[in-house]
Amino acid sequence: MQDMLKLNNVAKSFTLYNQSGIQIPVFEGLSLSVEKGECVALAGPSGMGKSTLMRMIYGNYLCPAGAIDIRHRDTWVDIASADPRVVLDIRRWTLGYISQFLRVVPRVSALDVVAEPLVGRGMKPDEAREHAAVMLGRLNLPESLWHLAPATFSGGEQQRVNIARGFVARYPVMLLDEPTASLDKANREAVLTLIEEAKSDGVAVVGIFHDAETREAVCTREFLMSDFKKAA
Repeated sequence: MQDMLKLNNVAKSFTLYNQSGIQIPVFEGLSLSVEKGECVALAGPSGMGKSTLMRMIYGNYLCPAGAIDIRHRDTWVDIASADPRVVLDIRRWTLGYISQFLRVVPRVSALDVVAEPLVGRGMKPDEAREHAAVMLGRLNLPESLWHLAPATFSGGEQQRVNIARGFVARYPVMLLDEPTASLDKANREAVLTLIEEAKSDGVAVVGIFHDAETREAVCTREFLMSDFKKAA
């Protein structure tokens, strides 16, 4: 199999500048590789830095040490040192991220929120909305909500919009931060099906799944964050 994501000797600490520059250590010496078709679960109790690592891979948090290499356009790119324009291109074509929370522009409909990644790739808006409608249907979001702004939705409905947006455009690498946390059993099963389909298509998945049943259903292996916990 082919590696799609490689982390080498990555470290992270936070500096509290409003508290005399106190350093909060997170992890150090962290290395991980993820192949096509794998789903790797970041495992360990709260405070181990799972969500921090996901944000570093996506380029939202700086990486002060080590390299975060992703296979983009048939070449390796280190997100930790890449130009911001390159990071945006990686996010458009290669790296998808489903976070725990949906952040959208107010008054934009759920259909357009989900269609946006496809429009960003150059697809015509009407065609992109057709793909978005299919994905929202698969996630059991009532059609009566499609033309409403997700800000008015329940937590579970917002999460389904979030998941639909993440899966509507196929990314070679995906980050999933608690994708099923707000969902009932039927909708959780719909998400698990999407993850399995992505794996079958060769997508490399890194996820946080606190639900053991979900983790056991889709993950090929676990990566213990506690092995890299940085001492205070």
